[in-house]
Amino acid sequence: MNLLANLALALLLLQTRRQANPNLTSPNISGANTDAIATFAGTFKSSDKKYVVIQVENDQTMRMYITGSTKFIHDGKPAKASDFHIGEPISVDASRDSRLNLLAVKVENVKPDASESREPAKDSAKDRAN
Repeated sequence: MNLLANLALALLLLQTRRQANPNLTSPNISGANTDAIATFAGTFKSSDKKYVVIQVENDQTMRMYITGSTKFIHDGKPAKASDFHIGEPISVDASRDSRLNLLAVKVENVKPDASESREPAKDSAKDRAN
């Protein structure tokens, strides 16, 4: 009898938990990577069979697992982890597994902005006079 009461209570709790937390789905935006939960920008540090390591701001490093579904893209074309070079600017789309480990979904090199590579404007005669 006690077992039956516990089972009924467990079913009741599961039912109320489902009602309190309905599965909300986000709209599938065309071309968006729905597997990734975050995107990290940094510089490539290293990679091996298990991990890719990037350096982010404040000289911190992030290590993410490489899975069979991780996609590497270099200059807009499919690539391998070995195609990336130390210090190269990259962007990594990542998700989490059931143990909350970071999983690399997509690793892509980032081309520097044209504004960063331009030379600073030369002083005009008016600026030099001031």
